[in-house]
Amino acid sequence: MSSLFAGNNIDTPLSVAAAVRSTLLRCSLPPVAFDRGVDIQHEGDRADFLYLVKSGFLYSYGVLPDGQRQIIFLYKEGDMVGFTDLGSARTLGSLRSLSDCVLQPIPMSAFLSPSFLTPAIATYFLHKAAEMQSVLVRSLVAMGRMTARERVICLLLMLNDRFGSTTDKDEVQIPLTQSELGDLIGLTNVSISKNLSQLSAEGLIERKGNRIVLRRRVDMQRMIGYEPIHFPPDVLTHGARRNHNSVNRIRSRRIKMPSSSARVAQDRIDQLKGWDG
Repeated sequence: MSSLFAGNNIDTPLSVAAAVRSTLLRCSLPPVAFDRGVDIQHEGDRADFLYLVKSGFLYSYGVLPDGQRQIIFLYKEGDMVGFTDLGSARTLGSLRSLSDCVLQPIPMSAFLSPSFLTPAIATYFLHKAAEMQSVLVRSLVAMGRMTARERVICLLLMLNDRFGSTTDKDEVQIPLTQSELGDLIGLTNVSISKNLSQLSAEGLIERKGNRIVLRRRVDMQRMIGYEPIHFPPDVLTHGARRNHNSVNRIRSRRIKMPSSSARVAQDRIDQLKGWDG
């Protein structure tokens, strides 16, 4: 055990980022860009890849037997997609892009190999898994024990913590429609609209198109006993924002799919550099 961490100099964000980037490069798979509104994977596809979100918004979802959709998780820049598929032959949910996005595919076989899981990689992805678990646990409590009003308040506070403005900590841009918000917390579009209007009338929030300002955020936290989520900035994406040239090169690999079949098959990614698993 001591040899695993001996002489390990990865205790700063910059050194961790460099070590993780170096390991990702060894996968020999370039980042892939997808257009908005694309089903990148469907439930039941081969679980061949995990994805690091380099930019954009996505969500995973499942379709219930009665045709209703349940959005499982909302992903942003720096998040990891596919942790739930570890150990499964097939994906447990579908994945859809909410905006133009760029993903870094990581072959599942590589991720599970000891040579890939260096101390830096293991530490980085452990933090990502912990952040995801924190959000999922909060969502589970909200879905199972809160009223419709409390669910909406909890959702707004979580979205503010994870997607809030960098200039105004009480303003959040909502990447979802009202219908999608309902699919995320198990409410109808009508119920979402009614509760948002009520919160606005009470002066708790102010609606500005797809942006919402939390006018009385502390009061909202107190109403439901909400504890803010505190996670440090992502060490990979935080530095990458300054490298505009690399972003332009990534966008040149954008995959466009016809609207009639807005989906990218797994073998399209396989063929990028001849990876054969």
